[in-house]
Amino acid sequence: MRLPLLAALLTIAPVTICLAQMPTGQSPMGQLPSGHPPIGQTAPAAATHTGTVLETIPASSYVYIHVNGDAGDQWLAAPAIELKNGSTIRWPEGMLMANYHSKTLDRTFEKVFFIGGVEVVPAK
Repeated sequence: MRLPLLAALLTIAPVTICLAQMPTGQSPMGQLPSGHPPIGQTAPAAATHTGTVLETIPASSYVYIHVNGDAGDQWLAAPAIELKNGSTIRWPEGMLMANYHSKTLDRTFEKVFFIGGVEVVPAK
């Protein structure tokens, strides 16, 4: 029971800090579609997953990322970032949304993880 609470707190902490530092009336990411969970601007230091970008779909101020990672093929939703197919990224734990329908894309994702951000791993 404590682990989900800790994960939730770690997920919303970057957003809270970002919003607290912004002038009143501004949003760090513009307007998100209704039902979209809050997301932060940068990847938390505890990026625990690694994978290769297969495809990206820009959607306003965020991006859907199809990645083949340590947990297999999956979709991520993160703040907008330019990524090239084949690049390696790291990301933190996220919030799983099953059968999530994106009104922006008019597409339903069987599973998508909403995350605070991704970090590109430099090529060796």
